Amino acid sequence: MRKGTLLVLALLGLSVALGQRPGWPKELVIAEVPVESAADYTARYQPFLEYLRGKLGIPVRLFLATDYTAVQVAQAQGQVHVAFYGPASYVDAIKRLKAPIEAFAKEDSLRSGVVYHSLIIAKRGSGIRTLEDARGKDFAFVDPKSTSGYKVPMAYFCLEARIRPREYFRRVTFAGTHEAVILGVAQGTIPVGATWDTGIAIAQNKGQIRGLQEFEVLWRSDPIPGSPWAFRKDLPADLRIYLQRAFLGFHETPAGKAWLEARGLRRFAPATDRDYDAFRKVDDALERPECQL
Repeated sequence: MRKGTLLVLALLGLSVALGQRPGWPKELVIAEVPVESAADYTARYQPFLEYLRGKLGIPVRLFLATDYTAVQVAQAQGQVHVAFYGPASYVDAIKRLKAPIEAFAKEDSLRSGVVYHSLIIAKRGSGIRTLEDARGKDFAFVDPKSTSGYKVPMAYFCLEARIRPREYFRRVTFAGTHEAVILGVAQGTIPVGATWDTGIAIAQNKGQIRGLQEFEVLWRSDPIPGSPWAFRKDLPADLRIYLQRAFLGFHETPAGKAWLEARGLRRFAPATDRDYDAFRKVDDALERPECQL
């Protein structure tokens, strides 16, 4: 092969490494629906951002949002390229905002694999051991768009337990994040709350709680498909391929393995839009008048 040809190929390889591809954004913006406190989100995400930057060859920035809706709107409007959702908030973004997004990866947890569970919890020793014990107590959901922190337990209340929360509990609030519910219950400021089992693992790994043994689990949902990462469908096809490959390979790096384990995860697994069809049915059910708070 001639030297000139080798030089051209080398320059093309450098161009790819630097992310200089047609249609690629100069900066990739990713977001996550609020799971933990926003105070140190950027620091906690830094290893993942650096990994993606190395794989894609372009800067990667974390978009910080105060609630689920902000993430949905930002991605629907193109301010965010890639976002992490719960199954229901992913479905909701497509249904209500017509967001041009598609799931490409999902969480695979150390505890339960590519599924997780919604929990209703109370502090162990509080005297609240069943949902009947919780009658007349204060109750906290996470966010109206949260899968495990609102929609799945709300569907259970409506379709199975026949409970209207604002009639059954003394006061119903939204804590904003899973972390706020978990720590509120652990500290006794929230008598009863809805969250997810992966959130318990995250709080334990951060040293905020000892573990699930601090809580009474009043109810546990059926398995929920792992929470999805979704990219905008109008991103260039090659960028979408590179993104999925990067996500699926993150656990193979030492930093990635440590980062994932701190979140209670084994890896990211492949996902498709069809994985979340069940939540389209949940979303439809919660529109019934009898399924309102």
